[in-house]
Amino acid sequence: MLGLGNSLTSVSSLGEDFGTNHSLSFDGSNDEVDFTTANFQEKLSASEGNFKVSGSVSVWARLNTTGANGQLWDFYIDDDNRINIQYKHNVTHKYVLTWRGGGAQKTADSATGLTHEGDGNFHHIVCTWDKGSANEMKVYIDAELADTVSLGTVEIAGDFDDTADGTLGQSGAGGVEFLSGTSFNGNADFNGFLDDFAVYSTVLSSSEVTTLYNSGTSDQTNVDTVGTIIAHWTFNEGTGTTVTDRINGFVGTFGSGSNAPRFSTTNAGA
Repeated sequence: MLGLGNSLTSVSSLGEDFGTNHSLSFDGSNDEVDFTTANFQEKLSASEGNFKVSGSVSVWARLNTTGANGQLWDFYIDDDNRINIQYKHNVTHKYVLTWRGGGAQKTADSATGLTHEGDGNFHHIVCTWDKGSANEMKVYIDAELADTVSLGTVEIAGDFDDTADGTLGQSGAGGVEFLSGTSFNGNADFNGFLDDFAVYSTVLSSSEVTTLYNSGTSDQTNVDTVGTIIAHWTFNEGTGTTVTDRINGFVGTFGSGSNAPRFSTTNAGA
């Protein structure tokens, strides 16, 4: 898998033609995208982005009507050290951000009783964390701050550029993995659409989250106007089994066969 490091110029300065807008459709049965590449890992490491100290992830999600939990994304060092977010159908319909370090964990939750399932709308979910002076993590849903939680003494051990085990997807639980759409145990496979997956090494402010929310419609041209961006997957390829981030050229690879999501013209920009 290809990762081009910092040699690419941000496409916003090149006036990129985004072409037909797409999202990825996940069927709730092991569909996955694996973003684990050496160059992406290095960008998240302590020597560069220091993602375990500060970071933000922005994604647009549209939930199908589902009877199960669904994982949007997971930044995984090992079972005891990871950052991820799931939609919890089985826990009163809410999103839960988990920060896990050394076997202990903190969670930040959205309000319970969300009616996002099957509503036909994309919703904007932003997660931020600051293990520095603020020592807290936050969840924003549609530009509204849903929860702020102190990280206390929970520290993530290891580093995001530790050696990956070389196995794509949830079977690769023995080493660093960066996944979207599925969980390692298969109990939280996402059912719906994901669009405009963006990763930052800085803590986005509430005003920057509002900029990304853009009154409820994703604008792919403003994603790299806030924070310090590492990657932005638009999913606009429309065909094939890989997706390439527009900032640094990091590649995500679909699961094989029936475990591959599908491109869809249903998107957060429409």
